[in-house]
Amino acid sequence: MANCKYCGKPAGFLRSKHTECEVRYENGKQRILAEIAPALSSAEVRDSLQARLKDIARQSFVSDDERQGLFLQGWVNAVDYCLEDGVLDEMEEKRLLELQDRLSLSKAELEKTGALSKVVKAAAIRDVLNGVIPKRVTINDPLPINFQKGEQIVWAFPHAQYLEDKTRRQYVGGSQGLSIRVMKGVYYRVGAFKGQAIDRTERVHIDTGWVVITDKNIYFAGPIKSLRLAYGKIVSFQPFGDGVGIIRDAANAKPQIFVTGDGWFTYNLVTNLAQL
Repeated sequence: MANCKYCGKPAGFLRSKHTECEVRYENGKQRILAEIAPALSSAEVRDSLQARLKDIARQSFVSDDERQGLFLQGWVNAVDYCLEDGVLDEMEEKRLLELQDRLSLSKAELEKTGALSKVVKAAAIRDVLNGVIPKRVTINDPLPINFQKGEQIVWAFPHAQYLEDKTRRQYVGGSQGLSIRVMKGVYYRVGAFKGQAIDRTERVHIDTGWVVITDKNIYFAGPIKSLRLAYGKIVSFQPFGDGVGIIRDAANAKPQIFVTGDGWFTYNLVTNLAQL
């Protein structure tokens, strides 16, 4: 006779668990997740949160490793809750960091989820909207860019793609014509024409490298292509799900697209920096 994998007591013939123990286990996990985000509204609740959640875990047969994973998921859910309106105010940021401390979550754990990056990005957008140049990113790798004097890096995207729209011309409906023999060894071709010229625009991958956003310019630096675009020379921005496109103030300018992996953040960052 096997023991219940939850409570450790005999489970019965050919059974590995008690139904009531499994229900308590599943309900306990849901209770832990449900308690974390509401703790943002009260400092008193945050102070006692970890002890309360540990007690729920103990009563629900939730292991220490599982409990920590639930704490992490709960914090991720709290971030999404704060960002439902697309804005992270200073008080929300402060409470999220307090919640991180109360749950004993490390920065390395949070970085793996991507939620910490969301918080930093939202705070950077808030800084720009308030007329402040963000100082929230540290670049450890040397950048292959000659920055202007006094220029400040706001954000950097490694392994970003640079795309351009290229126009290619082809002829449709052309004919080689018909060869008519006039005499031995002499032929005459009639009816040959190229057909109608059609221009087709293709979006072409040019290079992969760094996209660096500063308070003055947008840079791209790759092994094949490097460029600097001053905000004052940009006519318009176009948002994409995974990047941003720009049109320069130049004759016959075509879209230049930077694929950063986060189109919402990139678009909002550069459009607002252009207004400072």
